[in-house]
Parts: sequence; structure tokens; C-alpha cells
Amino acid sequence: MAAEDARPAVLLNPIEGDPTDADSHIGGPMLWPIDEDWPSCDADGEPFVGAVQLYQRDFPELPFPDGADLVQVFLCTLDHDVPGPDVRLVWRDSTTVFELIEEEPEPSAQEELYVPTVNVFEPIRYTEHPSKISGGTKIGGWTAGGPVTFACPECGEEQRQTLSLGTYEPSGDNVEWVFGEDGNLNIFLCPKDVRHPIKVHID
Repeated sequence: MAAEDARPAVLLNPIEGDPTDADSHIGGPMLWPIDEDWPSCDADGEPFVGAVQLYQRDFPELPFPDGADLVQVFLCTLDHDVPGPDVRLVWRDSTTVFELIEEEPEPSAQEELYVPTVNVFEPIRYTEHPSKISGGTKIGGWTAGGPVTFACPECGEEQRQTLSLGTYEPSGDNVEWVFGEDGNLNIFLCPKDVRHPIKVHID
């Protein structure tokens, strides 16, 4: 195996828990300021569901931009033209959030297969090769269905798989969301600027 095929990865290894907005988690309360509009889907107007939030102190492997120490992943839990949920990422400086939203908006309708259970993490750090790929929820690594490439629509740089949400966890403690045939929703980011448009690939 070529050395360039080796990629660092973090298997998030979700387990049932009771996180707060100050924790990294799946499906728990989001650190969201009271004076900022909650994200909603452009296609149907429904509010997104807070799916994942990851703090830099827990996962320095993520490519946080300057001035941010938290990334939040939101899903529109309805099917779209491309099968699967719409995805939005929010990068923020958690130290600037003082007063929190009182209640997170809930969509009036949603596909239950995109709604996660509440989990915290017991991360496992490792090196991943294309021939030996984990299908679980992870940071970095390779796409479980095989290597794929996408160009950033803003600058043309080759995007990098950054986060993968898994239907099936190696531990067997699944999050109870379901994505595609092979079970992963993969989020690709531009290595030059993570705020450029993302690419979502479901396999």
C-alpha cells in the first residue's frame, strides 16, 4: 500500500449518553445563540435538526478555520431530489455564545430514518487505507463504498472527506439513522477553505 493512501481517522464510536450543549455529541442540544436564526431548509422551509456537534478540544483532527472551535452539523430530515437529507455545517466560536436559544425549533414533518438517537463518543484514533475501511461514524479516512473525488465548486481544489455519518457502527451500537445502500453519509470539504460549499455523498 502506498504511503499516500494512509489517512488519519477517528472512529467516533457513539454510545448512549446524556450530553449538554457544552459537549461533543450526536442528537443532543446544540450550542445556539438566542439572537441567531435557527437554520432552515431552502427547499421546504422546515427547520433543520441538530445532528452532530464537535468541539476542537475533543477533535483537533478537524480542519477548524481561524476563530472557530466548534462545528455543528444540521440535517433537513426530509428527502430531497438527491435521495437523502439536506446538510448544513456551521462553524462557530463557542466562547462568543452567552445566551442560548430557549427551545430548538422542530420540523412539522420528517423522515424518522434521518433522526438520530442521543449519543456521546468514545473515540478511537487510527490510520485507514482504501482497502481496509471502517463504515462507522468517523472523522477523516476514506469513503466506505470506495475512494471518490470531487472538485470544490468555488475554487476547483479537490475536496477531502472530512466527516462520515454511519448507519452501522462497528460496535453494534447504531445511532438509528439510515443512509443509502451501504449506510454512510459522507461530507467532503475544501482543504483551502472549509467554508466553501460542501459536497455530500451517500453510499
